[in-house]
Formats: sequence, C-alpha cells, structure tokens
Amino acid sequence: MDKQWLETYADKFKALGHPIRLQIVIGLLNNECNVTKICDGLKIPQATTSQHLIALKNKGILESKREGNSVCYYVVDDTIKEIINKLIEITGVDPTCE
Repeated sequence: MDKQWLETYADKFKALGHPIRLQIVIGLLNNECNVTKICDGLKIPQATTSQHLIALKNKGILESKREGNSVCYYVVDDTIKEIINKLIEITGVDPTCE
C-alpha cells in the first residue's frame, strides 16, 4: 500500500474528525458558500469558522475563490465527497436537520 496515500488520507480524516469541520464539509458538498453564511448557519464566530476553513483547505479538502468582497468555499476532494455521501446514505441521517 502506498504510504503517502495513507498519510494523506489519515490527515484528511483527522481534519474531518472535528464535528464543526464535518458539518462544514457536509454543508458544502453540493453548494459553495461564503464565510458569513457558514457562520450564520453554524451560529459560531467568524474567527472560529475561518480557523476551521483554513484547516480543511490546508488538507486539500476545500478550495476557495473570491467573489467581489467575499470568499466562497467549496469541496474539491471527490473521494471525501463520496465517502461522506456514502456515510449519510448508510446512516440514514438527514444532514440538513439539526
């Protein structure tokens, strides 16, 4: 087995191990969103949200693009998308409900 692959995905899973980060990625699976909307949806401060977004971006799970005065985030790792979608499917959990 490829050691680099193992290390890469172990790091990505560590990043996803935080409930807020997992919630961010689930929210961004099919949509892109700016920091303000993410903060409002999660009801957490912008500084906290930004720290989580940076951690996910540093692991290659998210990317961002500037749109006017805001920065929009979106999921770029298709493997992570598939894994989370499968997890949602298997557990039967509706990720849109609180």
